[in-house]
Amino acid sequence: MIRQCFLRCLLDSHSPIKLPHNVDVIVGRSKITKIKDQSCSRQQITLKADCEECSVELKSIGINPSGLDGFALERNSLYKLQHGSRVEILLNNYIHVIEFEPPPDNHNEQKQNKRKLEEDIVDSAPRKKSKTEAELIKVSTKEAGKDMWEEIDKGEVYMFTAKGVKSSSRIAAFDMDGTLIKTKSGKVHPVDVNDWQIAMPQVPQKLSDKFEEGYKIVILSNQSPIGSGRVRIDDFKKKIEGLVQKLNVPVQVYLATGKGIYRKPMTGMWKILSEKLLVLVGYPGSGKSFVAKLIEQKSGSRYVTVCRDVLGTWQKCASEASKLLQQGKSVIVDSTNPDTESRSRWTSIAKNLNVQCRCARMMTTKAHSLHNNKFREIMKFKHVPVNEIVFHSYKNKFVPPSLTEGFKEIIEVKFNPTFKDDEAEKTYRMYLLEK
Repeated sequence: MIRQCFLRCLLDSHSPIKLPHNVDVIVGRSKITKIKDQSCSRQQITLKADCEECSVELKSIGINPSGLDGFALERNSLYKLQHGSRVEILLNNYIHVIEFEPPPDNHNEQKQNKRKLEEDIVDSAPRKKSKTEAELIKVSTKEAGKDMWEEIDKGEVYMFTAKGVKSSSRIAAFDMDGTLIKTKSGKVHPVDVNDWQIAMPQVPQKLSDKFEEGYKIVILSNQSPIGSGRVRIDDFKKKIEGLVQKLNVPVQVYLATGKGIYRKPMTGMWKILSEKLLVLVGYPGSGKSFVAKLIEQKSGSRYVTVCRDVLGTWQKCASEASKLLQQGKSVIVDSTNPDTESRSRWTSIAKNLNVQCRCARMMTTKAHSLHNNKFREIMKFKHVPVNEIVFHSYKNKFVPPSLTEGFKEIIEVKFNPTFKDDEAEKTYRMYLLEK
């Protein structure tokens, strides 16, 4: 079989780009890559595949740096890549993967070794991070497509996201009353929802300047009269929408309506603002979906689960997770994720979008997971059937998650079943496996 080489987008935003044997291929801003970012040159990198040696030579030729696993590449220096190498067309942006079909015979050995730059390449230098933190935080984001209201934790917080809001690691957060607006009546507290005006003429321009500098504009406001019933939320929504229209800047607004953890100076609203990615790791039947549902319920809809059993492929999960994170949601990845390679898909997305990434490792053993799987079959729960071969495959692939993969924290989760009735529990406590 003749081996072929492809450059595949991590988020599958375009078809894989074929890299013919021993032919220079230029990749950059184009209709093929669907990259429209003006900071990406049309001729950003060149790639030349050696399908016999299963290697690819890469040269960064664009004005702005390209990257390899988060490290800036020297312009016009040559780098040698292999199957599975992750190329960032722009540093920390537009991540693509080198893939040979069929994979090289030594693929399993390659995965265990840390990728190194070719030592004998002229004019190359050790990979290094770019000079300033700001240069590292150039994130590919999508804009919110429409105005949207969300109710969080049974009305303890209302969140408004205006059309055009972008996810960003740089936040410009403001109080509302007495900072951005003041009363028309001159009283300390507004007499109704229409008693407001922009506090100072320069406010809209200042916010616009910050937005153009790449900041996400956020308003955090205590509004306990909504929680007490003195002000109708529907009326206050109109006030917020009118304010955002007057400011003429995409803004995300958080309203704390009660006296609890969301009310400033408590940090509850800020925690909602901080998007997170939680990657679950464990056997089928280890309790991942149960944990995901529990977190969703307790978070007041702040967390949303992407599940491979539901969406079908990890590519669809990655696309959905990216979209949700850019909408300000936190995301739980409900799939087995047994090895470093499968987990790196998620840590790369988190890094690309500048969100925290944590890992929850289910400590349920293989035997216990097989028992749980059989119990699901007996009770006829709605769940995708799992063949025993899948459990053996997971065990063979499994590599314990490590902080070096890019996780901020790794949590070990013990399985603690709950039952709808005594009969279900009696069934669960029986020996269910035939061998």
